[in-house]
Amino acid sequence: MTEGGTRLAVAAGGAVGTLGRWLVDGSLPEAGPGWGWATLTVNVTGALAMGLLVAWLAARVRHSLVRPFAAVGLLGGWTTYSTFVLDAHAIIGGDGLGRAVGYVLATLLLGVGASLGGLLAGERWFGVSPERADRMVEEEEL
Repeated sequence: MTEGGTRLAVAAGGAVGTLGRWLVDGSLPEAGPGWGWATLTVNVTGALAMGLLVAWLAARVRHSLVRPFAAVGLLGGWTTYSTFVLDAHAIIGGDGLGRAVGYVLATLLLGVGASLGGLLAGERWFGVSPERADRMVEEEEL
């Protein structure tokens, strides 16, 4: 596929992902100043989806634009590190360092757990070996 086609796939996925994130942000309540349930939700579900996506990509022959569209564009637009950092900063200012550390740890532990859980579930569901999934993770553009 051409470089222009890849850029278009990433842009299209990013548009869908960011729109989805924006919709979630407007629909979930806050649990206090700066405690971002929407940010936590999109980051953890994005991590889960990435684990599943990697296993699915490892198990299937796919079009060359699926990975740039889904991994870089869609999930890159869906998840948000920058808002996570701003939420943590706001929590420090509003609720103190202890609550901010809890938010950061919850995001990291739930995100890593969701990603690993998605990868393991995807390996089983899609019948892919862990070695093949590991090779997929090592490829660029995730």
